[in-house]
Amino acid sequence: MQFNAYAQWTSTGTESVYSGGLIMPRRTPCPCITRLCLMAMWISVPARAVLAAWSLILFGLLVPGGPAWAQQAVTLTPHAQGLWLQGQVGVREDPTGQLTLQDLLQDRSGEPWHTPDGPLRLHGPSAWWLKIRLAVDARHDQWIVAFPTTAIRDIEFHGPFANDGLSWGLGAATGLIRPYASRPLGMERITYPFHVPFSGEYTIYVRVQNTIVQNITPTVWEVSDYLKNRQHKRLFDGVIYGILLTLLIYNLTLAGVFRDATYLHYVLTCAAALLTIGTFNGHTAHYLWPDSPWWIEHSYLIWPALWLACNAAFARVFLATARAGRAADLPVLALGAFAMLSAALGVTGAVGLAQRINETLALGGIAVVTAIALWIWRRGYAAAGWYLLAKLTLFVCVVGVVLVARGWWHAPFMLSNGLQIGIAAEMVVFAIALSARIRAIQREKTVLSLRASHLARAAMTDALTGLANRRGLAESAQRLLAQAGRHAVLLFDLDRFKPINDQHGHEVGDQVLVEIGRRLAQHCRDSDIAARLGGDEFVVLLGHCPDRPALDAMVQRLCDAVDAPLQIDGQAHQVSASVGVALAPVQGRELQPLLRLADQAMYSAKKTGSRFAFADPLPV
Repeated sequence: MQFNAYAQWTSTGTESVYSGGLIMPRRTPCPCITRLCLMAMWISVPARAVLAAWSLILFGLLVPGGPAWAQQAVTLTPHAQGLWLQGQVGVREDPTGQLTLQDLLQDRSGEPWHTPDGPLRLHGPSAWWLKIRLAVDARHDQWIVAFPTTAIRDIEFHGPFANDGLSWGLGAATGLIRPYASRPLGMERITYPFHVPFSGEYTIYVRVQNTIVQNITPTVWEVSDYLKNRQHKRLFDGVIYGILLTLLIYNLTLAGVFRDATYLHYVLTCAAALLTIGTFNGHTAHYLWPDSPWWIEHSYLIWPALWLACNAAFARVFLATARAGRAADLPVLALGAFAMLSAALGVTGAVGLAQRINETLALGGIAVVTAIALWIWRRGYAAAGWYLLAKLTLFVCVVGVVLVARGWWHAPFMLSNGLQIGIAAEMVVFAIALSARIRAIQREKTVLSLRASHLARAAMTDALTGLANRRGLAESAQRLLAQAGRHAVLLFDLDRFKPINDQHGHEVGDQVLVEIGRRLAQHCRDSDIAARLGGDEFVVLLGHCPDRPALDAMVQRLCDAVDAPLQIDGQAHQVSASVGVALAPVQGRELQPLLRLADQAMYSAKKTGSRFAFADPLPV
């Protein structure tokens, strides 16, 4: 083991890397994700910005920090935000895990303590000892050492020890591998209460074994300040949970109403996000499985992986990547597949590998899906703009969390709440995106409905006159003739029309037919139906017609309308009509038998030279 001027060393035989306060596995970004993000650079300026920020994050996770210096004692003074111990905690690696507290107190190993100046990110197969030196110059008995996480696998507290070696604490052991009841004070975050009865210097020793890469830089609080801070945190968590639960229930209702798979995928994503946040906040361990260390430990990998998988599935459905093409669909499918693989690894206990996959997907997946959303948005899918905004919102929050974790920005609130702020904001924007998508779908459905209605009307309308055609008459007559009351079917056959057609051409003949159709429609009531059967035959279906002689007067007015002279291209023309009348329900309620009776009556009118005639009154 070597320690150089830059405070960088590697522990051979393990996966741990210590680098100026950054202790993490040596790794590089996934080459497939990197290539996809490079492709995004050619899409637009926003895509380049996302890629640049994403690269900066990965660079920040891998680049060494600054040098270390000797540890100084921290003077205990009450502070509303606690005393942040970055750069003030001694660190010592125990690769074998065999070092005991007695070994440290008696300094048998001879190994030095190092004081990193950056955030503590201790993990890997090694165990780590922390030494926290505290100086007391005034009487404030009750204090708490608090870690900014709920997810340390195994942690033991010893002390505080006075300079004479006397311990003023009972010690404690807790972590993910122990039931929730082992946590001192019953707090979700890892805490250790202690008291210092006299002025002087004290030392607390903490043994940490951790498998998840995270910032574990502790803070020291006076008890009342910490409890006030936790009240604010609980209130904030409650607001976030309320937002997510409201969105979940609301969209679950919409999923049942619209029967749209996109809503179901949103609900699953929202549920997974809720469980992910609840896990990181320690509430699932506190309330859902407090007596199951297996679930307490593995849920930190399983739920984030399932959230990433649901996110990929939602993106695939919402953005319709399958229709957009393989270039858009395959990366999203790959993201979902790797997320499910990570969940499976989390179940089997491959914690380190599962967490690395989750990290890569969380950072690289945002860049990939953002690039795809940009591409689809630029192809004209407006709702993808909202999806893009949701991803950028989450991305900004992730950037903030990483900046704090690297020590480049001192914002404890962001470190504790940044991820859940990003997830909640993302789900809110997703809900807006769903609304925009539904509006777009409704507009498409309206256009299709209008087009279908137009086609349906066209299928039932005579193209020349605009009256109902034979099919339109049949459908309308079926409804009208089924109603109670007296109805009449009038069949018109034009006289003197053929000479006009032969002498002046079909164009003039068509204009005559159009004018006759207009006159018939003009003299019909709202309850009546005018139709052209073809050629020079017209039908008027009188709904709820009066008894004779009022009916005779109505037929006479229609005949007069047909007989009136026509002016076409400055030339006068005149036709007349022979009309046959059949009555319903006396002579039946079906259109075709009534038309046959009306046709017979019409030929009878032609033979007798009368303008109209009624069919045989006997029922069919």
